[in-house]
Formats: sequence, C-alpha cells, structure tokens
Amino acid sequence: MVYRRIVFLGAASALLVAAGAGTAAAAATGTAGVHRGDVCTQPSQSCSGSASFVRHGEHLYIWDNAGEGRQVAVEYERSDVSQKGQAWNARGFASEPTDHNMNMPENATIKYRVCLGVYDADEGTRYINYLSCSAWKTERAS
Repeated sequence: MVYRRIVFLGAASALLVAAGAGTAAAAATGTAGVHRGDVCTQPSQSCSGSASFVRHGEHLYIWDNAGEGRQVAVEYERSDVSQKGQAWNARGFASEPTDHNMNMPENATIKYRVCLGVYDADEGTRYINYLSCSAWKTERAS
C-alpha cells in the first residue's frame, strides 16, 4: 500500500515537471487556435498576437490569436548577426503558428517583441503598428 502511494506520487510529480516545460511543449505541438505565448502584443490588444522562442533548436513560433484582419509581426535583434530582422505570421486567425528556425549558435541571444501589422504579399506591403508592440524580451539559445 505504501509502495503504491509512493509510485503514484512519483508519477504525479513527473507530470507536474513535464507540465512546467509548457512553453517548449506547447510551441512544438503546433496547435492551432488561441495561444498565449511567452510574449503578447500590448495588453490593450488582448493578446491578439503572441510568440515563443524555444531555446533548444532556436525556433521562434508566432501565433495569430484574433480574427480582426491584422497580421502578427515579431521584430528581433540577434547577438550573432549585426542586422535586425522581422518574422511574420500572415496565415490568419486560428491557423498553425509560423515556425521560424533562427539557426543560432549556443549562447547567442535574441531580443524580440510582438506587434500587429499589415502584410500583403501580393503588393509587397509590410507595415507594423508600433503602438501595438509588446515590451522587448531577451532569451539565450542553448
């Protein structure tokens, strides 16, 4: 009886530890729909867009969480390259997240923020609404 309780508690603890790795696990599944990633657009935007950086493998996932007709952009700066960049999710609301493989060396850092904008591939238009942007977040690749 005591042994069964210990095994049960051990299994429950393992599940809680696995749940703690939620960001990487949630990002890796590619589940469509609303996702509150590590970084959301401004609070006044009700997390219309979100992004998560997965350190192992250096992937940046971007979600469109609202069907208001705007697209989600991530502006980023990397320590291993001298240029700034943008990554977009122009697939629309409740689509699979876009997966951007950043291909960064270990210990390189990425500083990023999530914004809303307009991306029209047919016309080549990209416009970011900077009033919608989140605060910057910095993470390290591993």
